[in-house]
Amino acid sequence: MPLLHLSITSNNQNISLPKELIAQKLTFVRANIYKDTNSGGADYKGRVFVDLDFFSGFEVNSNLNDNFLIVPVKASEEVQTYQMEQTFTAEDVKQSFNCKVYYNDPTTNAFIPAPFYEAGSTAGRIIYMDLFFQVNSLYDYSTY
Repeated sequence: MPLLHLSITSNNQNISLPKELIAQKLTFVRANIYKDTNSGGADYKGRVFVDLDFFSGFEVNSNLNDNFLIVPVKASEEVQTYQMEQTFTAEDVKQSFNCKVYYNDPTTNAFIPAPFYEAGSTAGRIIYMDLFFQVNSLYDYSTY
């Protein structure tokens, strides 16, 4: 099966793909998280929330009042890989879209931009995340 791969390096990132994907089922199959854990670290409260523009608002029904993809994050491990199997029916995945990453403060229930690594920043921040979605097709065969 073809894959849609997203490499996320910022908590508010514009992503450009080689082409648009027509509306189809997307299965979230893997998340890789790479963190700088040299000394101390950011507290992600065990998970981050990924807001993808191509989620139309009807993929996730949560008591947190969001429509975010939830990815686990351990505080201590530098490289983390999570195998998933979450199927979504999404709208078209446009060639360019925005992705935001948050963590949730359980005391205030606020969504706070997740800290990503920048030169000179404190350790424990995410360097990058790779998200992999299995898709039915990378091509719109109706255009041939």
